[in-house]
Amino acid sequence: MSSVKAEEGHNLDQSLFGNLHIPPNYRKYDETAETETVVQLEEWKRNAYGVLCKLRDDLRALESVNATYQADLVYYVSPFDGDGPWVLDSSREVARDILTACTKSTADVQGRVLRNFVKPIFQPNPHPSVNVETGRKLPRAAGGPLNHLDFMEGQDWKNNPGVSHVIYWCLSHVDTPTVEKLWHLFIPPIMTLLDDYEAKYKLLGVQLVSQLLEVSPPDLLQRTGIDSLILHSLKTCLAFLQHRETPSLIRSAVPTSVRLTEITTAQGSAARFDQLCALLGDNIIGNIWVYASRDSDALQASVDVIPIIVKALGVGTSRYLKGLISQLVFPLIPAPDNGASVEYKLSSLKALRVVIEECAPRIHKWRGAILEGILKCWVDIPESNFNAEGGF
Repeated sequence: MSSVKAEEGHNLDQSLFGNLHIPPNYRKYDETAETETVVQLEEWKRNAYGVLCKLRDDLRALESVNATYQADLVYYVSPFDGDGPWVLDSSREVARDILTACTKSTADVQGRVLRNFVKPIFQPNPHPSVNVETGRKLPRAAGGPLNHLDFMEGQDWKNNPGVSHVIYWCLSHVDTPTVEKLWHLFIPPIMTLLDDYEAKYKLLGVQLVSQLLEVSPPDLLQRTGIDSLILHSLKTCLAFLQHRETPSLIRSAVPTSVRLTEITTAQGSAARFDQLCALLGDNIIGNIWVYASRDSDALQASVDVIPIIVKALGVGTSRYLKGLISQLVFPLIPAPDNGASVEYKLSSLKALRVVIEECAPRIHKWRGAILEGILKCWVDIPESNFNAEGGF
């Protein structure tokens, strides 16, 4: 039996790692209807918990763990530190116990994880707009006009369902100097996920970008051109309507877009104003509210994020009052074709309050429409629902 030496005098069973490699069938776990496959995956999930417990017990016998073994731990165990069809609550708890040995991981450990494990997974499908050696935006997309076809071909990286968890763990435990050092290892896989044609991978990409923005210096995003690349990709996410992940994409992509704009543009600048206006006017009012008008879940998700954009845009929101007020008031007015849930109505009211506060100098023109919607909603709300929600 092979083993890896973690510290002098202690040998740890390396075969445990192989038993934690997540089966590729989990990539389509929610779509499969084959009973045999589901049973096999559920059995693997239970067995993985036992492997994690054994690994934790072995680690407790050690005083410390070297960089090589820490990298192995991060890659194989971090996919259980989060959500996924392969994760039991008990497995997550054990995984977090194990990963405490790596919470003070160095740039060397994170570099080993990204270089030795993550990079080879994505290398066969390089992103056409990213220089994989530097993490910079390419002046022109590689591969010519049909580069997107090459980018989408094969995609063997999807046979590693937990790889996004690994990248997220590294981003969550990295400092700013290390981010710049490992930039060329972080950006290619993140952009590959963000620009995939499947909504579920786009959502994973948005979550990674959100964490990336928390640890990346703004000038690094700008110097490498990745800020504009990410902004364009986030806008594309908001065009992915009619998908199961659409509401989650909206709730994730909009705050991330606003955050990116705020850290890469100056307060009061034309660039900030233009980016926020494009997000509100083009992507939400002109896209989601037009092409997903019959999807109440997508509409509610878009209304949920309105306060974030309006607070960032301030009184500049006034140019969109006509579209905003009509859309936010509509769910409040009782009508045969209005099946808005109480949660949707609450979301509209919260958004209206922020619009009123930020656009106070211009809101008087719309006070009649706003009051009509609120009062009709108040009269129509059933007493039971009112009490259940705790009132408005």
